[in-house]
Amino acid sequence: MTNHETGFAPVNGTELYYERAGSGDAVVLLHTGNGNTTIWDGQFEELAREYTVVRYDCRGFGRSGYPDQPYQSADDLAALLDHLGIERAHVIGPSFGGRIAVEFAVLHPARVRSLLLAAPVSREHAWTDEVNTNRMAEEDLIWAGDDDKALDISLGSWVAGPKRTLADMDPTLIARLRVTATAGYDRRRRTVAETGNEPDELELVPNAAERLGSIRVPTLVLIGGMDQPDAIEIGERLARDIPGASAEYIADLGHMITMERPEEFLQKARTFLAGAAR
Repeated sequence: MTNHETGFAPVNGTELYYERAGSGDAVVLLHTGNGNTTIWDGQFEELAREYTVVRYDCRGFGRSGYPDQPYQSADDLAALLDHLGIERAHVIGPSFGGRIAVEFAVLHPARVRSLLLAAPVSREHAWTDEVNTNRMAEEDLIWAGDDDKALDISLGSWVAGPKRTLADMDPTLIARLRVTATAGYDRRRRTVAETGNEPDELELVPNAAERLGSIRVPTLVLIGGMDQPDAIEIGERLARDIPGASAEYIADLGHMITMERPEEFLQKARTFLAGAAR
C-alpha cells in the first residue's frame, strides 16, 4: 500500500480521524452504525492498489470528536473532502454509512461520482414495531451500562437477522463488532457525562426520500436476503427511486454485507467501480 496517510481533519467544529492511501480516482468508505474505520481492514488496503481510498470515523465514532452541537453527517463528509483536496469521489456506504452516502449525494451532488450502497438504512423509513421495540430495549440497556445484553439485542437483530441466531454467525465477525459497538456506547455515555447532552443531527428539509430523483450518478444497491424486512424495503425503494439505479440480491447474506464475506464484497466493489469510472 502506497502513500498511507493518517490524521485529524478540522471539520465543522470538531476533528475527524481519517486515513488515505493509494492513487487514482477517489473512493470514500463509510462505516456502519456499529463500526468505525476498522470494519474496512483488509479491503481498504486492497482497494488502495487501484484507487485513492479514504476511510474515516464519522462524528462520535472511533477517534473522531463529538462536540455538543447540532451537525449534519453529509456536510462533515464534504468538509473532509475539502480538507483532503478531493473534488469528487465514489462513495461506498453500508447500513448507516449508506444513509450518509445518499444524503451526501442529495446535498452535494457535484461531489459524487457513484454510489455503492450495501444494505442502506434511511432516516425517513417508518420502522416496524419489532425494530422499534428492539431499539428502545437496546437504548435502555446502554444507559443502564449493560453492554452485553444491549449487544445481544443489536447484533441479534442486525447481524444475525430474523432468520438466524448469533450462534450461526462467524464468531470472529461477532467479536470484532462487539469491540466497535461497545466503543460507540462508551463514547455516547462519556459525551453525555461531560456535556449533559447528546448532540442532534440536523434534519434535511425536504428529506432525502423526497429528493432521490435528483441523484444522477451510477448507483448499485446490495440487498441481503437474510436481512431485516425493513432494510430490504429501504434498499428496494432506493433502487426504484434513484434514476438508473440497480439492485442486486444476495440471498444468503444479512445486513453486514461488507463484512460477512469481505472478499466477495471486494470483488463486487471492484467490478462496480470499474464500470462507474467509464
